[in-house]
Amino acid sequence: MPRSPLLRHGAYLLLTLAIYAANVITPGPVKLGLFYLVPVLYVTWNEGALWGVVYTAVGMVLRMRVEMMQVGSSLSVVMLNQVSFGVVAGITIFAFQHIRRNESLLRDLATHDQLTRVLNARAFAERLGDELRRVARYHRPLALLYLDLDDFKVVNDTHGHQTGDAVLRLVAEAIRHAVRQADVVGRMGGDEFAVLMPETGSALATQAADRLAAGLRSVLNGSPAVTASIGVVSPITQEADTDAIMRRADQAMYEAKKSGKNRVVAVAL
Repeated sequence: MPRSPLLRHGAYLLLTLAIYAANVITPGPVKLGLFYLVPVLYVTWNEGALWGVVYTAVGMVLRMRVEMMQVGSSLSVVMLNQVSFGVVAGITIFAFQHIRRNESLLRDLATHDQLTRVLNARAFAERLGDELRRVARYHRPLALLYLDLDDFKVVNDTHGHQTGDAVLRLVAEAIRHAVRQADVVGRMGGDEFAVLMPETGSALATQAADRLAAGLRSVLNGSPAVTASIGVVSPITQEADTDAIMRRADQAMYEAKKSGKNRVVAVAL
């Protein structure tokens, strides 16, 4: 469907009018009225239930006009036919809305980590692949931050997994607030997170990692106190691939841990 709402509704109306024209020129015994459900379903799927009701009403008016032109059609029968059509359309609209909600839920489950609501590892890798293709085409800067919480196992062992889950949610929220809206945040598994930063060179990426580390220390300075070791890979060149970048970022993060934890290590690819 076209992206423009005006063009989309133009297409729905053309389809509705085409059904009306076909209904007018065909003999009376040929019943085409149920085909008005087709634009109703398209509208419901793409625009929502309210627009589905609007196009149902349009279809009922056009159906009634055709039936009234037919010889021997009484007003009571015509009205009953429209009520029947409206009931069938309403049931169909409700079913389509239910299917659409389930589709959205499944799509969300497939791409987002359910605990922290950031992208999961698979979806993050796909976004990284998309950005790498953009880098190869336009030669724009790109950076990747990879962080691991320091001694997170101690948090789980000492305070329990519920506290650990709460900490992970706080970390994800702190990361989202610390980075730009255009940056992509993902949970790579356990207590490891990554941030993809388009249009970001080495200096800006390192500064962002330092701010992120400081922000985490500020947000998570209670009991349990939590810090993070962060690896930064930048600049990312057009020759790089997803696996190589993730490995290099992971190595940089472990270098930060071996250097004393709670710090940032920036490396080139």
